[in-house]
Amino acid sequence: MATLENLAESFDGRLECMRTLVDLQFAAEEVDCNKHFETLLNEVEKLENVLSVMRSVVQKQKEETKQIQEVKLTFESLISHLQYSCQHVPVHIPQPAKKEAVLQDAKTKKESQTNTVKSGNGTNKIKSAEKNEKTCKKLGKLDVYVPTVEYVTVEEFEGVPKYMKGRLTYTQVNGAIDELNKPLKEKYKILSMKRTTLNDVNRKRYEKFKLQETKDTAGEYFIVEEDIKEFSTLKMDNVGRAILTVLRHCGRMKEIRGGGHIRYACLPVY
Repeated sequence: MATLENLAESFDGRLECMRTLVDLQFAAEEVDCNKHFETLLNEVEKLENVLSVMRSVVQKQKEETKQIQEVKLTFESLISHLQYSCQHVPVHIPQPAKKEAVLQDAKTKKESQTNTVKSGNGTNKIKSAEKNEKTCKKLGKLDVYVPTVEYVTVEEFEGVPKYMKGRLTYTQVNGAIDELNKPLKEKYKILSMKRTTLNDVNRKRYEKFKLQETKDTAGEYFIVEEDIKEFSTLKMDNVGRAILTVLRHCGRMKEIRGGGHIRYACLPVY
């Protein structure tokens, strides 16, 4: 409820308004009054125009502020994703599939250069042939193809059924790939060399590798359990065999059985 003080204040305000109206009534009789009113009206119109412009500017700035806020949120999200990516970079990053370095190219060059020499005569051509032969030997050594098992991607690993991978981790599987690549490298390095240049140990390995080959292994690059034990630290226990199962599932290796051997052949990744 309104108190007497509030009513008094209300009546005082109305009386003051009536006094102002009375003053303005007498002021209207003055000659310059209308001119003053017109001037005031013009000023008010100008102020209204300025206020209108200011409102439009403020509205535009509000929209820009909203856009800036959206851009800020986008950048914050991007920075968050980048920080997460930096903190969770896989230890083993898959590399692009390597193309085979074919030794036949070096052999073809050697044959073509030898044929060129045979077609001509002279001491200079013979010396050139010897030089080309040495170059081809160097090329042959450089172009030895060493097959490798490509790393498994995170998406591929997550797609492996739980019953198959058990407690295996992504890092554990790709770490095993490093170990499997060691015997592959050693084996095909020995096979790429001439038998006459090998020592007794490697000559026996060479012969053993050749005995493991069958018609089913033609064009395949493979190792056996004995190679894994000899050239790597990967243990062929339940964990090691589970890793090989995962690699078969991911299309990195396959088994070729026969002749008393289980051969683990690496598959190309495209």
